[in-house]
Amino acid sequence: MILVVLEHDGARLRKGALEAVTRARQLSALGAVSGVVIGENLGAVAEEARRYVSTVYVAEVGAYTAEKWAAAAYAAAQKAAAKVVIATGGRQSRSWSAKLAYKLGAALLEDTLETSTDGSRVVATRYSFLNRVTEKQAAGLPVVITAKPNTTPLAEPQGEGGVESLSVELPAPQVEVLERVVEQKKGVSLTEATVVVTGGRGLGSPEAFAGVEQLADLLGGAVGATRAVVDAGWRPYSEQVGQTGKTVQPGAYIALAVSGAVQHQAGMNKSKYIVAVNKDAEAPIFKIADYGIVGDVHQVLPALLEAAKKLKD
Repeated sequence: MILVVLEHDGARLRKGALEAVTRARQLSALGAVSGVVIGENLGAVAEEARRYVSTVYVAEVGAYTAEKWAAAAYAAAQKAAAKVVIATGGRQSRSWSAKLAYKLGAALLEDTLETSTDGSRVVATRYSFLNRVTEKQAAGLPVVITAKPNTTPLAEPQGEGGVESLSVELPAPQVEVLERVVEQKKGVSLTEATVVVTGGRGLGSPEAFAGVEQLADLLGGAVGATRAVVDAGWRPYSEQVGQTGKTVQPGAYIALAVSGAVQHQAGMNKSKYIVAVNKDAEAPIFKIADYGIVGDVHQVLPALLEAAKKLKD
């Protein structure tokens, strides 16, 4: 049996969960696909999830902690007799997946780009060295796998599976959550966006991001920022793209006044199309861009906005 830990926002499954289901189906030679949803008030999420897997285990364990999620995923894996557990890659899964692998005595394959089986083992590919090298790994069963976001097609519904409540023996909390502040953000999530418009320090001021936001809105995308911009306090850390921020892989990545240091490239260089605007013709971003405009962003951005408005109309 294969178990998918289905990430959600409390109301519906996230895009990454449907990617993880696709990964599980690709390994169907190892067994049927079940899933587990973890958290609180999970009725609506469980109803959606049952359209994608044979059985949905519902673990009502309250607000997130790594210990709770590892315990719930372990209980679901035991219940399903799963030898393979798959989850969406990211900061949250990174905090509990190693704990789960330890509990299961399993191998851990993190941030995989694709997975397959050669019969007795799972074979996976992943990036290393700032996304510049692709390496292949193999692990025997049991195994815990995390799937790098935006690397796998989304699963389509397949019938209606069953729903079972799951009893979870929760460990004594090692960390007490005193307060949880959830950022209220409009529009599409940065990691799930098909278009990302990122502004760099070359924009000159936080006020210049109004044009970045407008272009992202016209294109149905999300706003990104470089580390220098975030460090300057112009934009929130949640928008940071790069080695120390988020990794994105949209269909189109528009870099405005972004120099494109290797640390930034690590978070976006696998985008399908990269469009760069920079006044420095020698900027590193042009080495990976599909389309480049050498010019003053304050002159180019208004022209891009006009073109986007016409496209939308």
